[in-house]
Amino acid sequence: MLNNTLFKAIILGVFLSTVFAHPRPGLGIIAASETVAEEGTHLAVRRVGRAPIIPTHPANVDGKTISTNTTVQAAAVPVPAAVVAATSVKSTILVIARDTASAYSGFSGLNGYGIPYQVLVVPQAGVALPVLNSSVSIGNFGAIVVLSEVSYDYGGTTGFQSALTAAQWATLYQYQVSFGVRMVRLDVFPGPDFGATALGGCCNDGVEQLVSISNTAAFPTSGIKTGAGVTTAGLWHYPASITNASIATEFAQFAANSGAGFSSVSTAGVINNIGGRQQMAFFIGFATDWSYTSTFLQHAWITWATRGLYTGYRRINLNTQVDDMFLESDIYSPAGTTYRITPADLTQHVTWQANVNSRMSAGSSWFLEIGHNGNGNIEASDDIAIGTQCGTGPIEYPEQIDTPLEWVKPIGTGTNLWPATPSTYPYTTTCTNIDSLKTWFANTGNLNAFAHLSHTFTHEDENNATYFDVSREISWNQAWLKQVGIAAATKFSPKGIIPPAITGLHNGDALRAWKDNGIVNVVGDNTRPVLMNQVNEMWPLISTVAANGYAGIQINPRWATNIYYNCQLPACTVLEWINTSAGSGDWTALLALEKATNSRHLLGLHHDAFMFHQANLNYVTAGQTTINGVAAKLSLIQAWVETVFQEVTRLVNWPIISQKHDDFATGFANRMARDGCNPTLTYVTSPSTKKITGVTVTTTGNTCSAPIPVTVPGTVTNTQGFTTEKIGGDPLTIWVKMTGTPVTFTLSSAIPF
Repeated sequence: MLNNTLFKAIILGVFLSTVFAHPRPGLGIIAASETVAEEGTHLAVRRVGRAPIIPTHPANVDGKTISTNTTVQAAAVPVPAAVVAATSVKSTILVIARDTASAYSGFSGLNGYGIPYQVLVVPQAGVALPVLNSSVSIGNFGAIVVLSEVSYDYGGTTGFQSALTAAQWATLYQYQVSFGVRMVRLDVFPGPDFGATALGGCCNDGVEQLVSISNTAAFPTSGIKTGAGVTTAGLWHYPASITNASIATEFAQFAANSGAGFSSVSTAGVINNIGGRQQMAFFIGFATDWSYTSTFLQHAWITWATRGLYTGYRRINLNTQVDDMFLESDIYSPAGTTYRITPADLTQHVTWQANVNSRMSAGSSWFLEIGHNGNGNIEASDDIAIGTQCGTGPIEYPEQIDTPLEWVKPIGTGTNLWPATPSTYPYTTTCTNIDSLKTWFANTGNLNAFAHLSHTFTHEDENNATYFDVSREISWNQAWLKQVGIAAATKFSPKGIIPPAITGLHNGDALRAWKDNGIVNVVGDNTRPVLMNQVNEMWPLISTVAANGYAGIQINPRWATNIYYNCQLPACTVLEWINTSAGSGDWTALLALEKATNSRHLLGLHHDAFMFHQANLNYVTAGQTTINGVAAKLSLIQAWVETVFQEVTRLVNWPIISQKHDDFATGFANRMARDGCNPTLTYVTSPSTKKITGVTVTTTGNTCSAPIPVTVPGTVTNTQGFTTEKIGGDPLTIWVKMTGTPVTFTLSSAIPF
């Protein structure tokens, strides 16, 4: 047993003797050239490009030749002294990677939850470690994540080796043991250090070997379903067998593939307990920037590393917005045809929506949200009106001239397209009620089945629109929404719009007209990077005079899909996908792509909305679509939702929640605000019992305009009057309002470390 003096010498000598790097402001990335003594946490970053592909090289391991691209034979690391003295440990997670692009696969999931982290970039020449602990009892990091062993090919007989020295690994190991901190190692080669041996390397192009989580006992609050296999395509990996069960327990498994040389299941990941030092190792590469497999698997390590105790929360928000309601759409193929949704289409979607909710995980509440264009109602009524029931008829104007996509309109320019009179919305209910689509929405059961917001009155493009035109577009649609009763819906958003064709976002006159009419938040288009926040992909973009012509409008991210706005049937959207987006294959292939892409978005905890259009709700003339072996008559949006939600619920038992437009805008604003407050969770620990007994929440100045979510794996002894949330099988989240002092919670059941 070490005496106190010797223990202090070990801890302080190991951890406090070097110069450490500091994150660049706003990035949370430690660069090798930056050497200041203060440590930092995250203001999370966006992805900064695709991580480089590391070629494999053959290595001889236990008489087998295996293609590897990481360290095979690690340097010998001394066993750490088994001394625990931690009384306080910050929950910030240290992510160690070769470069910022690779680091994304370590921090993107943390950013999704809102868990603070710090990145250490380790170049081939090496770099100093950050300050791991402030004293013998206060730790600065609650977990450590190492990607690919920060391994480089040093050539010759040296081959792949970690750029961390044996002494640095020893430092990390000692910190783990002394402060009860877990380590996660992503993309490692199975060997004696992990109690396993490699059976080979896999897989070449065109060869599949599914991976699944086989045991969640060590991370029960993850909500992951065991045995749900996902693809390993593009992810080099090492099927393994456990050789030392005294230190290794399998939690992930590769499926058998005789064609690839693996006739039985094999181990894909282990949890090690080596003399009290705990680590989780994945024998597979990680690439959360493109792989939904990596995005899925990350929830195992995040939950395990944090013990399910963190600042932040886990939520799938599936916000499906349907634009152009009441308008008639020109169809891409067959050319020259049009489509306008019918009451029969909508009635079926109400029934189906309820059925979908019954098949989602417990606690789910999903709904479609509809963006309305009132002039479409007037057009439809006027077409069948008798005499002057609709007065002078719908608003008509000359064809608009297209502008370049990101064209910036000079303030005060442009020509009014709207007629000068009438100056206010003139239509009567006698006119609006002629349209059967409007009367369908007059039924409150139909109306309240969906969420609703404005998509402007006529759908005039707003890139070159005048203040006059845009003000009419907003105010007339507001009047129409109120008149026909949509504004009284239980899920109506009065403060937001879906800009027509996502135009006007570089037109200061348009943005000013929005604001003057009470519109403060809109959606953008994630295919256009300038409409996304370039600091953190989980934040909204706030308009500025320089970029948008007017400051202060909140632009929330929204995903486009391969379900095109001008298609009502699969053949149409497949053809447009092939002709415009380099697609290849049939309707089944398109849906497979949508499944992989959008499962990744949802499992990545992105809360961005998804873009659809009224033509996509054609059910009446739709054909059969087969999803997971079940054939059914489905509209395009139904096929998309079924494909995506079934995949997500196959993998996890999390509730799927929709929010109306104004509510998810508030969510984005609050996320940005609380990140700006630098929330920190500190574990209160007992060195004698080796347990976490509570947590303390702090922010800058211990104040914040937005509540701070704290997720716990069980309960606390006193929630102190804060709002709590426990939906379905999700863990408890406490929404903490910071009012000037730290907030401490005592766990009802202490957590061993």
